[in-house]
Amino acid sequence: MRNLKSNNRKLWYALYLGQTDAVDENGDFTGDQAISYAEPVQFEANLSATRGTQGFTGTGVSYDYFGSDVKYDLIISTAQMDLPIDEHTLIWRHEPERDSQGNVDYDKAEFRVKAVATGLHHMKYAIRSLQRSERE
Repeated sequence: MRNLKSNNRKLWYALYLGQTDAVDENGDFTGDQAISYAEPVQFEANLSATRGTQGFTGTGVSYDYFGSDVKYDLIISTAQMDLPIDEHTLIWRHEPERDSQGNVDYDKAEFRVKAVATGLHHMKYAIRSLQRSERE
């Protein structure tokens, strides 16, 4: 079993598209740059309970999938090898909120992907909880 379906949960991701010219309410360019993301896409994957190291029982040897320098809170694990998620992708555990015009509020994303690990039959994504300072 590569990925037990009963362990999967619904998640959403939005890919980073780059920076665009910011416009004001009249459609005029402001001279600023705005970060742009794609429309969120739903997928299913396993979300770890907390960050931790993997160990070999009784040996005292442990390892961290992403190394000791990557700061992350949770790991997403999936057998879907074709997901386009990268280190700039936003992640939601709940369906993304929309404003009255139907636009996604990207400032309410819960996580950002910090690292990607590729296995033979699975992908793992280290994700970090977004705090207000990272969103600005």
